[in-house]
Amino acid sequence: MNEKLKIRFSGRGGQGIKFLGSVLVRVAMAANYYVTLTVDYTPSVRGGPIFCDVILDSAPISYPFCDKDADIFIAIDQKGFERASECIYEKTVSFIDEHTIANAEEIIQKGKIHRVPITRRADENKMPKSANILCLGFLSQYLKENGKIDLKEKYYDQVLNSMPERFRAINIQSYQLGQVLYKEYVNKSQ
Repeated sequence: MNEKLKIRFSGRGGQGIKFLGSVLVRVAMAANYYVTLTVDYTPSVRGGPIFCDVILDSAPISYPFCDKDADIFIAIDQKGFERASECIYEKTVSFIDEHTIANAEEIIQKGKIHRVPITRRADENKMPKSANILCLGFLSQYLKENGKIDLKEKYYDQVLNSMPERFRAINIQSYQLGQVLYKEYVNKSQ
């Protein structure tokens, strides 16, 4: 059986969206999936809208973009959200930052929308520059409980523990914070 997952992350330049995608790619590669990463950003890199598509598949990948068929869409900035939201279709599950994106319900007419306090949680824990890895932790829990593909915890640990020592602790803490945020969100939604 072919396992395939198409994910789009969006934000603004400087939030580490490309880094988030590259970390997920490394996790997927460690789990022996075929994987692609494509990044789209404006010439004004710092502060401008950016998004990246990550495709994971158990078979070789022939097309590396989420045009109108993302399985999961995570957005943490208004401009990035507006630029990247065309990836949504009926089956897309969208996790939209509730504090930085104002009009998600007006733009997203299909799929499921979940408002999540991603950037607020990073700010509250004095890790505003780690909202990207917080998203990774949130996504890992979502995939474990609902996803077509469950990337085992050992692969996330392997990649996070291989990061440079000066960034390792904050990234692991942010990842764990994202996992807790997902569990809190699910408990609150029930």
